[in-house]
Amino acid sequence: MAQPRYTILIATWNGDDLLRDCLDSIAGAVRPAPPCVVVDNAGAQSTREICAGHPFVKYLAAPSNLGFAGGNNFGLPLCGTEFVCLLNNDTIVNGDPFATLVGFMDAHPRAGVAQGTLTLPRLGGVLDECGSDLSWNGRQRYRLFGKPDPGNLAPARVFSAKGAFMMIRRSAIDRAGGFLFHGHFGNYYEETDFCHRVWISGGEVWFVPTQPVQHLCGMTSGRLDNDIVIRQYLANILFSFSANFSSYGRLRILLPFAIGCIAYAALQLLALRWKRFAALLAIPAINRRRRASLLETRRIVRASRVLPDAKFLTLMRRLGDGAAH
Repeated sequence: MAQPRYTILIATWNGDDLLRDCLDSIAGAVRPAPPCVVVDNAGAQSTREICAGHPFVKYLAAPSNLGFAGGNNFGLPLCGTEFVCLLNNDTIVNGDPFATLVGFMDAHPRAGVAQGTLTLPRLGGVLDECGSDLSWNGRQRYRLFGKPDPGNLAPARVFSAKGAFMMIRRSAIDRAGGFLFHGHFGNYYEETDFCHRVWISGGEVWFVPTQPVQHLCGMTSGRLDNDIVIRQYLANILFSFSANFSSYGRLRILLPFAIGCIAYAALQLLALRWKRFAALLAIPAINRRRRASLLETRRIVRASRVLPDAKFLTLMRRLGDGAAH
């Protein structure tokens, strides 16, 4: 029997029912089932038992709740295959979308990341984002989000793939600085930061149409405080831009994005949304505590950079213009 070429990596946190359905769907869709590593951020006995009931799964209890970023980092060393597929625990697999992604990446050696098709059953089966583009002010534009599947989707290069269903070439991790995610990112913007590093280290990021994977979006993040979510999300973006861009990119992208964050905080103050304003006010302190990590990441990015900011941003603009038409 041929050795498996990919491992599925799932990070979970108190989501036993979701995880059970996800693993059952993998076992039913792909024969034989591919190797799968489940990182349990809650360290629950019930989760361990669910994994034990699926022979293709390796269970790994995290020492604490490491979030999506830290959980995947923790499980990555157990994935000894050529490719690693990040998959949310709140997904249902149909057919064999994994083979489609591996086949595409075989045919496109520069593809370091490829996202497959995700649909949102809670919204009537419309498309989840089909990758995202980078706008002039640093905001992401989510491709085709909320639209019906036209049935003729085509592969497309994108700024970022969605971590809910994302195939990664292991060698792309080595080229992009030798690490997957910043552990301190928790649950937000980690896959986009990684995709940014894939691009500037000479790789490519793609959306590739596959057999749709159902995404029960928000089943985990919906349990979190929205003000904390926004604070962490914006802090992570500011860190990522500051780390991955050189002076040119910081002027072109980081500066307008930071100004937008300040304006957003001012609006919260004027609207007397004190809790939201206080959360935003804490962002500079969060990133000051990360300064050592920032400086080290800048050093790593400089060493691995192949694509300068000017060419990267020109390419991102062309990809975005192509998506708009």
